[in-house]
Amino acid sequence: MSFAFSFLFPWLFALLVIQWVTVKVKKPPLGWRLTAILAIISGIFILVPVRGLPLARWLIGINANFSLPLVACVFNKAWEHASGSRLLDRQASMASWIFGLSSGLVLYPMALGLGDFDPYVSGWGFSWLFASMAILTVVLLVIKNRFAAVLMACILGYDLNLLESHNLWDYLVDPFFMLFSLAALSTWLTRRMRKTLSG
Repeated sequence: MSFAFSFLFPWLFALLVIQWVTVKVKKPPLGWRLTAILAIISGIFILVPVRGLPLARWLIGINANFSLPLVACVFNKAWEHASGSRLLDRQASMASWIFGLSSGLVLYPMALGLGDFDPYVSGWGFSWLFASMAILTVVLLVIKNRFAAVLMACILGYDLNLLESHNLWDYLVDPFFMLFSLAALSTWLTRRMRKTLSG
């Protein structure tokens, strides 16, 4: 299951790139028929063998596991190009960006040796990390934030061993998701400041 699932993010990412190129010619939404054709092309592209490995598997050398929130964000954007609607609305997107950046800041500096505590250890078995995710998910459900569904998918994916990792942290965040979240929040903040200054 984990081997097959590792093709999902490369496929979605390839689809998103092809959609972006296509959008330059044809204004969105692209429609489902064209999206299906682009999805097939993307699938063929990621299966092209290079030195005995499909292109999709070469990404594992760059990042061993792509987190489920990153997969959800890419899927949300591909869905938006296809349909003109968003599965993750503005509130859910904002929650995902804040979660991605804060999770990365909690995990990576200390996991790389900054301080005596390594939070990555808490991803093995039941720990404060599971309790924190459960509480956050319940809070998001109460305020009707759609990012709660993504966190529930992370827990379910962990239970099903969808990734090649058995650590919950890898289901929640990865370096690319952290960088994407930082870029998205920075862009949003810059636009808000420009509006404030121009208004």
